[in-house]
Amino acid sequence: MMLTGTGSASAASQFRPVVAAHSDKCLDVSGVSQQNGAAVIQWSCHGGGNQQWVIVPAGGQHVQLIVQHSGMCLDVSGVSQQKGAAVIQWPCHGGGNQRWRKVDVGGGYFRLVASHSGKCLDVSGASQQNGAAVIQWTCHAGLNQRWRKG
Repeated sequence: MMLTGTGSASAASQFRPVVAAHSDKCLDVSGVSQQNGAAVIQWSCHGGGNQQWVIVPAGGQHVQLIVQHSGMCLDVSGVSQQKGAAVIQWPCHGGGNQRWRKVDVGGGYFRLVASHSGKCLDVSGASQQNGAAVIQWTCHAGLNQRWRKG
């Protein structure tokens, strides 16, 4: 696994789930896919490597999220600026669409704001369902944009 941020080797060993506040479900790479561009969804937490993430410093106030099973980064597809753009896994390259500002919102929760767009990591439609898409969306106070380490 190649970390493009400035994280240490000890940080790389601290893989943990990232859990949505509104559903208590985990950030998950769909189908345990190893493919570039695989969808990131929410799914009931089960401890698999496709739900284990490490948050590493990426310069300034930004971080990257790297998934254990593939070593790829959380990425806004196509460097899109649009509301509703898909969030995927992609080989780490350090671009703005893979860099996130981690904003503390209290109670152990945080919001993740994409560097390139200023939009937040969001479970589409505040869905409670397994398989709901994780997207970028205009930041708001909703619980579907709040996350915690599991």
